[in-house]
Amino acid sequence: MKRGIFFEKLFVIFLLPLFFLAHCIGFKQVEHASAIITQETLRDVINIVPILILGSGPAGLSAAVYAARSNKYTVVLHGNKPGGLLTETTWVENWPGSERILGADIIKQLQKQAKRFGAHFVHDTVESVDLSQWPFVIKTEEGFTLNALTLIIATGATPRYLGILGEDEYWGMGVTTCAVCDAPFYKDKSVVVIGGGDSAVEEAIQLASYAKKVTILVRKDRMRAAASMQKLLKGFDNIIVEHNKVVEEINGDGDKVTTIVVYDTAQGTREKRQVDGVFLAIGHEPNSILFKDALETDARGYVAVKGRGQETSISGVFAAGDVEDHTYRQAGVAAGSGIKAALQADRFLNDRGFTDYLVSRLEGQFFDVFAKREGEGSLLVRNRKELEEILKETSVPVIVDFYADYCPSCVQMLPLFESVAHEYTDRAVFLRVDAQKAIDILKHYDVLKVPTLIIFKGNQLLERYSFVMDRSELRAVVESVLQ
Repeated sequence: MKRGIFFEKLFVIFLLPLFFLAHCIGFKQVEHASAIITQETLRDVINIVPILILGSGPAGLSAAVYAARSNKYTVVLHGNKPGGLLTETTWVENWPGSERILGADIIKQLQKQAKRFGAHFVHDTVESVDLSQWPFVIKTEEGFTLNALTLIIATGATPRYLGILGEDEYWGMGVTTCAVCDAPFYKDKSVVVIGGGDSAVEEAIQLASYAKKVTILVRKDRMRAAASMQKLLKGFDNIIVEHNKVVEEINGDGDKVTTIVVYDTAQGTREKRQVDGVFLAIGHEPNSILFKDALETDARGYVAVKGRGQETSISGVFAAGDVEDHTYRQAGVAAGSGIKAALQADRFLNDRGFTDYLVSRLEGQFFDVFAKREGEGSLLVRNRKELEEILKETSVPVIVDFYADYCPSCVQMLPLFESVAHEYTDRAVFLRVDAQKAIDILKHYDVLKVPTLIIFKGNQLLERYSFVMDRSELRAVVESVLQ
């Protein structure tokens, strides 16, 4: 009896205050995860997004279809790579329901379907994320602060780079990761593809229709590509596979790639080879850096999800696609995980009282994706005469983006270019040139690849950039010219 009284006093004096303190400062996520959503709890919150999706690849877009169809206000942030890596793939033969379809067309169809159900798309990129409070606070490069009731992370993964001499120097001048974009520039030339997986096979096949010779350099003694993919290579006489080969240097003449240094790990020998192009297909890194301190990840940085669902270590936050999947890396699997994430996000809101009545009371506090921007954006230039007239009449810098509809990187970069054009419209002139139609402009200014950005000032060509830029890089280029 006395022992019971002792432990009771111990609990009241010491343990109860500790539990109370822990509840106040340590269990915040548990508290909001189980709380009922009311108008009062969100009374002072603006820019509310019930379901916010980061990324617009197959995972993000499939999530958008299901989230919007559930009658939840859904916003998708495109990110720096609208459409994801699938837009850089040519023909897809294992997309359910289609015998053969272009990767870019899958993205177009999914986005069209999501929009039909009411999903909203914003060409913006996440700058910071605060998951320590709820609603979750997401800040974007465009300066918006969004308050998400649920968050679906579908940011995908980024191709790895070699990190060798000459890779950065000749990026866009013979070094690339996108055969879909650049294959036509290597007609009757000799190129190498570095890698041993499915993507290496896809790159090689895309190049084979143009290049005279395509050599796949595999680091190990065998390829890790699926047997069905390797079988496809047998149909191309101009594709050669070499094993135990590591590229150590990329060299050029200042304008383009001319040679590479290859080390044979089996023979212990090095040789310099003449090549015209180097295509990288050596794996990916998950785009999870923004979440590494807030969410549980594995040793490689992939976001961890629970069981057979998509919920992360924080309730109300879900992950889908290549940012959490390092095993399958297939568009169909990514789409399925996006669907699961949307269903779980919808259930999360429903279980916490997010009713149609509450929506009607909070609608005025939702993020307005139709907020108008100032400025006119960019102008389309159809021929050299139009361009030269603008150059003569303009005293401010003129920034020209050369693009083509067949180039996925161009399609991704164009809306970002347009966004920056809106931002700086009173300080510079922004022009678009369709590389498939304005051939006279391409020839005059020696534009050999897309996307290419050329900057003029005082009718003089100042700078030329022949690589894909994100919004921050575009801003930096503009700012450097305006100084």
